[in-house]
Amino acid sequence: MKKDSVKGYVLIGIIFILITVVSLAIPTSKNAAFWIAYIFTVVALAAQIVLWKRTFGHKELKSKFLGFTIVHIGIVYLVVQITVLFIFVFAEKLPTWSALVSCTAIAAIAAIFMISADVGRTEIERVEQKVQGKVFYIKNLRVDIEILASAEKDAKTKKALEQLAEKIRFSDPISNEQLASLEEKISIAVENLKFSDDKMKIIEDLNLLLDERNRKCKILK
Repeated sequence: MKKDSVKGYVLIGIIFILITVVSLAIPTSKNAAFWIAYIFTVVALAAQIVLWKRTFGHKELKSKFLGFTIVHIGIVYLVVQITVLFIFVFAEKLPTWSALVSCTAIAAIAAIFMISADVGRTEIERVEQKVQGKVFYIKNLRVDIEILASAEKDAKTKKALEQLAEKIRFSDPISNEQLASLEEKISIAVENLKFSDDKMKIIEDLNLLLDERNRKCKILK
């Protein structure tokens, strides 16, 4: 990652040098409009570093993927700004205010799009984290039952546990705060199942509790 960052900085440096040399080497008068456009171009280049750091600084692959939109907007902004710079290189008679207005407008539009994309990414990550927390309960429950089934020696009880695990597998994976008390009952029943001598009775109770939970999940949607 550090090597990639260095390569990115080198690339930005090369682009900066290239733009500076070419724009200054072209034999046209460099008026105030040109220098305004030039400064905005330097800002656009510096913005790329910030955007890349924010996007690729995340360890999670998903965060990087969601950040590609922001990077794409940044690149488009840079290309547009460079284009505007060279317009002012060749159009020497354009007034100073035109450079200030056009460059400010481009920067503002790019900023709006980048902020919107970043907010969208943050919201997606927040929702996904929330969903992961809600599905943990049913996944954990299924694992507990599968472990009990694999360790069970009685054939009848083992089959009942396997059927229960399958039922949990196809149960609604999303927990709901309004089902907290019901899910607590299910969790307690599973804990009791680990040490009970009458497992079939608890399995029967668990089937009823799961049926109740699934029905209530449908109502809450």
